[in-house]
Formats: sequence, structure tokens, C-alpha cells
Amino acid sequence: MKKFKSIQTAINPKTNKSVPLWLLDITTNAVTHYDADTHKESVKTYHSDSVKYHISFSASKYPDRLRKLVNSGQIIVYLDDLEQKVADAIDRQVQLWKESDKEYLLAVENGDIQTAAQLENCLLFMAREAVFDCMVYI
Repeated sequence: MKKFKSIQTAINPKTNKSVPLWLLDITTNAVTHYDADTHKESVKTYHSDSVKYHISFSASKYPDRLRKLVNSGQIIVYLDDLEQKVADAIDRQVQLWKESDKEYLLAVENGDIQTAAQLENCLLFMAREAVFDCMVYI
């Protein structure tokens, strides 16, 4: 399934056809909302890996959860919240590791900016892997 459409629909006066109020396209990672009052369509596309991977994983493992979020109109709130929480968790984990990693602290102390940046990048990818396992692939 490439798209999850809400059960709720409205008639688009331009096309005189029924359109879903909410649509999640898992190919483009876009959520489309059709406002029945204003007859305007808004699209929000997600570009972060955390949301992309979560949508893909959820569509294959837990499609009913996505369908429920789309039907209730809570899909954007859910994905925005996930995106923010994942980013915050990664930042917190990197900060914790930076405060205790001897090599990183030594590089900073010695003014070795290049090594410190390389180590921080490594910590970022390690944190990302750990956080994705706990928060994205669920």
C-alpha cells in the first residue's frame, strides 16, 4: 500500500469529486490535508530520516496504526512529535558521550578541532543508531 486515505471525505467543488480529508503517501513521505471549509489542500513533506524510516517501517509492520492516525487527523501531530523527540534524544545522547569520552575531551583540551569534530560525528552516528532502534523502528 502506497497511500493511507482517511475514511472522511469531502466534495471538491472544482472537480466535483470526493477527496479524502487526510492522505499519507508513504512513497513521498507527504501528508495532504484537504480543508472542507476552505476547499484548500495543504501538503507537508517530511525529509528527516527518522520520519522516513518510521513511516516505511510502520507501513509494513503496523499499517493499522498509521491508518488510525490518518483517520483521526492526528498524523501530522504524531510525525512532528516523533521527529522532534528523536532529534532531542540524539542530541542528549551525543552530549552525554561528549562529556565522558576521553578522546573527545583530550582533543578539545588540545585544541585539535578536526579530531574533535570527527569524534563528535562518530558519536552522532552511534547515538543515531541507538535512538533509531528505540524510537523509530517500533
